[in-house]
Amino acid sequence: MQSSLPAYVKLWFVADLFLALFPPLHWAARGADPIFGAPLALVYVFTTSVFIAASVVAAYLAGRSQASGSEARS
Repeated sequence: MQSSLPAYVKLWFVADLFLALFPPLHWAARGADPIFGAPLALVYVFTTSVFIAASVVAAYLAGRSQASGSEARS
């Protein structure tokens, strides 16, 4: 089975991989001033989590729209 996801979703997953598996970004964010009272490292982790969750939702919606488009062609 081949992946038929759009290129932007595939690039988004590459960005997810980079953010999640490149801890020096997280370590560099650890020493800065807090944002709205939260440590910057915590903000980084939450932001990365939301970014990854949004990419999964985008992939689901892209796959769903492609599936409905292929049903209409049949």
